[in-house]
Amino acid sequence: MGFGILFLSYFLAFFVPLSYLKVIGYAGIAWSLGKLKDYRPAFTRAVWWLIPLGVCCLYHVIGSVLALLPHMGMASIELPVFGKLVTAIVSMLECALTLCFHFVLLRELRGFALELELPAIVKKADWGLWLVGVQASTYIVALALEIAGFGLQLLSLIAFLLQFVWAIFNLINLFGCYMYICPEGDEDMERRPSRFGFVNDMRQKMDERDKLAREREAALRERKKKKKK
Repeated sequence: MGFGILFLSYFLAFFVPLSYLKVIGYAGIAWSLGKLKDYRPAFTRAVWWLIPLGVCCLYHVIGSVLALLPHMGMASIELPVFGKLVTAIVSMLECALTLCFHFVLLRELRGFALELELPAIVKKADWGLWLVGVQASTYIVALALEIAGFGLQLLSLIAFLLQFVWAIFNLINLFGCYMYICPEGDEDMERRPSRFGFVNDMRQKMDERDKLAREREAALRERKKKKKK
């Protein structure tokens, strides 16, 4: 359906600290959302935010290449557009675009899960949206303190930790989508093993947990029936 590629591309885009791999990650996310639009056309709204994100990422790639030229024995090229001020502005813009992208993606993911009656994914999407708001508030406060000239070490650390936790949370939710949302007509097909061993292990653990939860729920309903009698 597209959630497998979305999961892997999201990991590249938001967990690998290399700009050129982020570009590949953004492209993979756009491709997977293009496949998912066949099931929910509104997913394309998230794709539009990836275009300026990709441009910002390419800016950082070019800047990194120019910075490496002197170390490669080549003449240094200094362009005003890659100065510290412009780089800082692009970085702040990238943070804002990332928040907007996640807000749209999680909102549409929530709507899709509601249509499919998957409350666990809906709940995780709600938490993700709440974390988007917290992260946005943290960035706004940090920017205000920066303008006022106050130190930002502690707040910057908090913002970094929030972003890391938030990204892990979203990655887990996308993995849940990959696990439990399949194309129409494939509901009764046997699930094919993944090429990645850790994915198969996670699937097995989640299946065992869900089976135990269903057994407990069935036992609870049975006890309630006996009490009524």
